[in-house]
Parts: sequence; C-alpha cells; structure tokens
Amino acid sequence: MVTATPVPGLIRRPQDVTPSWLTAALAAAGVLAPGEEVTAVSWRPVGTGQMADTVRLTYRVGAGPVRSVVAKFASADPTSRSTGVQMRAYEIEVGFYNSVAGRVGTRTPVCHLAAHEPDEPWFVLLLEDMTGAVQGDQLAGCSPEVAAAALDELAALHAPAWGRPELAALPFLDRGGAEADAFLATVIESVWPGFVDRYRQRLAPEHLEVCGRVVAGLRGWLAARPEPTTVVHGDFRLDNLLLTPGQPRPAVVDWQTAAWGAAASDVAYFLGGSLTEDARRRHEADLLAGYHRALVAGGIGGYPLDALEEDVRRLCPGGIVMSVGASMLVQRTPRGDDMFMATAARYAQQALDLGADALLDVPAGG
Repeated sequence: MVTATPVPGLIRRPQDVTPSWLTAALAAAGVLAPGEEVTAVSWRPVGTGQMADTVRLTYRVGAGPVRSVVAKFASADPTSRSTGVQMRAYEIEVGFYNSVAGRVGTRTPVCHLAAHEPDEPWFVLLLEDMTGAVQGDQLAGCSPEVAAAALDELAALHAPAWGRPELAALPFLDRGGAEADAFLATVIESVWPGFVDRYRQRLAPEHLEVCGRVVAGLRGWLAARPEPTTVVHGDFRLDNLLLTPGQPRPAVVDWQTAAWGAAASDVAYFLGGSLTEDARRRHEADLLAGYHRALVAGGIGGYPLDALEEDVRRLCPGGIVMSVGASMLVQRTPRGDDMFMATAARYAQQALDLGADALLDVPAGG
C-alpha cells in the first residue's frame, strides 16, 4: 500500500487549502526556505480531467510576488469519484509519483506532494505549475512532429523500466491476471448496451460494428494479449500532454492508469486516438520506426521493429475498450461526449486499417 507523505492533515477539496496547510506541504518538499510562510492562497480550476479535479493554487510568501503550484484532488462528482476508487486511480497516481517517476526518464511535472487515504476515496497531489504550457487537444489531433516527440517520452518511460522486477512487483502496478481481466470484461459488457443507446447516432455503422465485435470478443482478446514488459501509462493521449512553446519535450501528466503492461499498448493507443485518421495512415510507419529507435537507444534489444508492429496491431482494440468504458463510467459532459466519439471512431478505423478485427474471436457481425 502506498504510504502517504506526512503532512498535517490530508485535505480533500480545493476549498480545504489554507495558508498554514500549504506552508507545511511546501516546506516539507523544500520549496519554501526555513522560516518562510504562505500568507495568502487562492485557486481556480484548470484542465479537463474526468476522474479528478485539478486547480491552480496561487499564493504569496510574505509580501513577495505571486507564486503558483498545481493541485489535484479526487473528483467532486460522486460517479467519477466512485469510478476512480474502483479503478484504484488515486492510489495508482500517488504510487507512480512516489515510487516510479524518479526511476524513468519521461518528462513530468516536479511532484512536491503525493498523498492518499488508503481506506477513503481521497488523495492530493501538489505539482510544479508548468507556466506557459498548453494542454494537447484530443479533438483536433496533433502534428507528426508532436507525435514523434510524444513517442520519445513514451520510450523514456518504457526503456528504463523494461523488465525491472522491482517495478513489476509494485502492487499498484501489478494489477493484471485472469481475475482482473474477468472484472474488466464484465464491466465493459455491462455498459455496452447503454453505450449503443446513447451514441449509436454519432458513430458510423462500420465503426459501431467493430466496437461491438471488440466487446463480444473481449475475453478472448484479453487472454491473448502480449506479455507485459514494462511500466505503461495506460491513457497516453494528447489531453494528458502539456506542450510548451520552444520546448521540444512535452510533459506527461495524469498517471492514474499506470500499470505493468505491454509497451505497444501505449503506442497503439496514442497513434490511434491522438492523430486524425489521415495523419495516422500517412505517418504511422515513420512514427513507429522512431519510437523503436528510441527504445534501442535506451538499451532495449531483442525486440525488433516487426514485433512492435505486430504488437500494435494486436493491441489497438484497447482504445475501443477505453472509449466504451470511460464514456459510460465518468461524469458526462459535452466535451467528453465529443472526445469519446472522436476517439471511438479513430480506434475503430485503426482496427480496420490494421486488420485487427480479424484477430477477434467472433464472426463478423457477431
């Protein structure tokens, strides 16, 4: 179980932040010099997270200039918060920052505090405020240059963690196995009829059919996935990247789905959901080759490019699983609907383009 960072009182909501609490938290992290005290603090929402609420805290130390940090809390929405607890999202993100972030090379915000209530649905993160950074736009998609930079950050995550038994054994990462697969399949099967009722008018018939075939063949697909090899992000997409003008490296955030898994699952998920269909078709081969070069440069051998390509093909239905499940299990919003429909269509077309639908253990139309 993740051990919460010792601070005076684990707060639950942005409204609970006080100058004295922030003083204690930042002093423990070494952000404040001895004797410095926060004298005023305010907050406002930032980001578009589905299972958590993120705010920017602006504060003053004495009569000094305004400073800021970003704070993240469990969602105020009961449905989203319940999903976060069931998926262990809050425990996982705290665990990532406390136990994994310092062992990999991915660019992430500096974490000043990561604390979790083991028996309650609450957590708090205090992170570096990456001033000037802009959240990627999942709906618009990204350029091949941004995609290549993002995949370099993936390689900086995957390569250092590759085959590391001490990471594979961390309880918040090691969540696989037959029982977990059965639970996931049951959840997706249970929400599928509602997904169809809600969204059938927003998906092309051929895309809805592929999604249905993935759901129908989910148990077999889960059992046949490639073996896990490394730490994966689990939701690696544009909305979880912070892009700074003049800084070639995006910062990666939202680690609530980190797990011990197959590296190609992150790659397939990013390529399928964060580029438009046309951009993916034109640039996918070059982007895969670039990611593979970065893996090799990171010391990973014995995993040829053609094996990566086949793993991407086999794992790309995972984007459909995420689109179906997440759209029905978090608070519904207009932007959320638009995003889930855009990604569901992109992932369905990716499966068709790569022939992944032929790998599903159900007949066409089944």
